[in-house]
Amino acid sequence: MYDTDPRCTSDFVFADSNTEAQISAILSGEYPFPMSGKTALCFYGTYGTGKTTYSRIFCAEFEEAQAGEALAMEPHFVACDKTTSIDAILKRCQSIRSVIALNASSYHYFIFDEVDNLTEQAQRALKSFLNNTNIVCVLTTNYLDRVDEGLLNRCLTVNFNAADTAALRVRVQKILSQNGLPMLTDGEIDAVVARSDGAWREIVPTAIFLAKQKSHSKPPKSGGRLTVVK
Repeated sequence: MYDTDPRCTSDFVFADSNTEAQISAILSGEYPFPMSGKTALCFYGTYGTGKTTYSRIFCAEFEEAQAGEALAMEPHFVACDKTTSIDAILKRCQSIRSVIALNASSYHYFIFDEVDNLTEQAQRALKSFLNNTNIVCVLTTNYLDRVDEGLLNRCLTVNFNAADTAALRVRVQKILSQNGLPMLTDGEIDAVVARSDGAWREIVPTAIFLAKQKSHSKPPKSGGRLTVVK
């Protein structure tokens, strides 16, 4: 098993320097959050760029920054699909929110994954939930234009589209090095990034596969002369 998962913000490759600065400002407290009715972040962007993965990292680091302690209660994860009614989802969330949080910050954390799958009515119901003051939420979506404007008005939107090729290359090089794999050339990594459209879940396994192929293709060492048989 290879060690490839990001564990902290510094392991992440963001869409651009503005996004990285935005996240840094929120975590440091320079940008006040939650405040003035904004209790959520909305991570939007193409498939496979790490929105859900970073949601958990953000919640953990935000709690650490707010209270100086690790999360005592993991974020409540909600897969937004059409198999569970929004009433049942929000009833469960309200039940969680109504008790005193064990987290030192007193916040309850919620991750609503792929909110664009919710109907317009369901999104409006979720909008009302975001009016609570003891919550910090992360919403993810591949399609920002399918998210209700009123719901977005309660969020800080964060760009999670494909990152710059050079930044992705550096991260791939670090992963290959950490796992003791042969290094790919800049051109080989850039070609992987281009074929994947910047999707991280495509880039990493492909790069590892190519690096393993390199290790298998090395000629065997020989201590003697090469004998040619005619």
